Amino acid sequence: MNHTAGRRFSPAAASALERIAEEVSVCMQCGTCAGSCPTAPAMDYTPRALMRLLQAGLFDEALRSRTIWMCTTCYTCTVRCPRDIHVTDILGRLRGIAIAEGYAETAGMTFNKAFLDVVRRYGRMFEPELLIRYHLRQEPLGILGAAPIGLALFQKGKISPLPERLPAEGLAQIRRIFEAVEARQKAAPAASSHA
Repeated sequence: MNHTAGRRFSPAAASALERIAEEVSVCMQCGTCAGSCPTAPAMDYTPRALMRLLQAGLFDEALRSRTIWMCTTCYTCTVRCPRDIHVTDILGRLRGIAIAEGYAETAGMTFNKAFLDVVRRYGRMFEPELLIRYHLRQEPLGILGAAPIGLALFQKGKISPLPERLPAEGLAQIRRIFEAVEARQKAAPAASSHA
């Protein structure tokens, strides 16, 4: 285990975090990423502030933040960054490190895992199961609050009570993608993003 900014990380995580810190060292704190981010108001740290945490070596604080889980991967920050920092990809790598290092499960982490589990199972999204998986792990009674919205969506034909599945060959391709990502994560657990 390597000691990095107050916490002991596995060698793979420490190495990945050092690479990330090197990548963000060129950030001039202009705020373009934060100003461009559609979910910045819901984050505990804006993307700019998160880059500063990483520059300062405050990796534990960055990995505990909600920010890494709030990213919608729209890539607006990355496209607009005048220093060509791949902010979106860095946030994805931080999510992978947080999972690999056993950080406490946040609502964002639960949602991320539930989303991926549903896509793996059906090859596409099935919203009712996503909500059930999420609420069972985070706030079981919260599902009651979502029920009226779900019922209205069902009545309007916007969601189905049964999942649509991809054809067998398409579903097999999706599962091969998941297997390839998992193999990559096992080879370098903290260096890859959880996708």
